[in-house]
Amino acid sequence: MLDGGLGQSAKQGYWLERIRECEESGQTTKAYADAHSLSVTAMYTWRKRLVKRGLWPSRSERFGRVQLTDVGRSSSEWRITLPNGVQVEFSGSVNGAEVSAVLCAAMGVR
Repeated sequence: MLDGGLGQSAKQGYWLERIRECEESGQTTKAYADAHSLSVTAMYTWRKRLVKRGLWPSRSERFGRVQLTDVGRSSSEWRITLPNGVQVEFSGSVNGAEVSAVLCAAMGVR
């Protein structure tokens, strides 16, 4: 889903990077914009434009239904099947940020 640099203008690339940084920071869009002297309106406008161009996932793509399957080996083992058919399995101690990063990357697989 994310373009990764192909077919995007410098301006699109700039805003794509700002929006990525905002998402990764965990801050609200307003807090991020204020902290980086950016217009919150511009942030929302560019996010909408990037979604329209297929360079950023829409909210509905970011929050998709997943299926959790008990793999039956132990209580610390998980298998998550994403809407795109990709299955992610893990076990042991993990933190939410790591799982989130893996799931976001897996959602981009076509």
